Amino acid sequence: MKTRTITLLFAAFLIPVLMNAQSPLDKVFTKYSGQDKFTTVNISKEMFTQILAMTASQNDSSSREMKNIIDKLTGLKVITYEIDTTDYTKAVSIYNEWAGVFPASTYKELMAVTEGRDNYKFMTKQDADGKISEMVMLMKGKKELVVLSLTGVIDMSNVSKISRSMGIHGMEGFQHMHPHHQGPPPDKK
Repeated sequence: MKTRTITLLFAAFLIPVLMNAQSPLDKVFTKYSGQDKFTTVNISKEMFTQILAMTASQNDSSSREMKNIIDKLTGLKVITYEIDTTDYTKAVSIYNEWAGVFPASTYKELMAVTEGRDNYKFMTKQDADGKISEMVMLMKGKKELVVLSLTGVIDMSNVSKISRSMGIHGMEGFQHMHPHHQGPPPDKK
């Protein structure tokens, strides 16, 4: 009986702690997953491990560099919403909801890019050691909304390389991330 009581008390204490450990995007991801006009992609650490295994036979310097980058990632989540042109109010509401889950006290805006009617906002979350633990891209376009969260130990100089190599819809926005000394972002294809 004591063991059961202790277990229940431990579980009652642990569940709220674990729920708070989730990314703010997790609740939004769960809410919209499977709904019409929404596409959700969740790439786990295990998938990153599989990508590493597929490139294990390649031993050139770019493959080794990509392995080092991918090895530090823990997850990637992407949510897209196809805007209904008859209901822009809904799109504005969804965008405001998504933007609201990344509080300025925790997520620091790195930059904002406007390209035509597409607006990109890049934010990072740092851990206690000052290392980037999450990178977020929020995009509002004429036809769609996208929020993308990349987690792990993230090196800013590698973000664009990751986005090009993975070829996942939504990640092309990360190609707008570039240090000033590297020139303008790549041209659209």
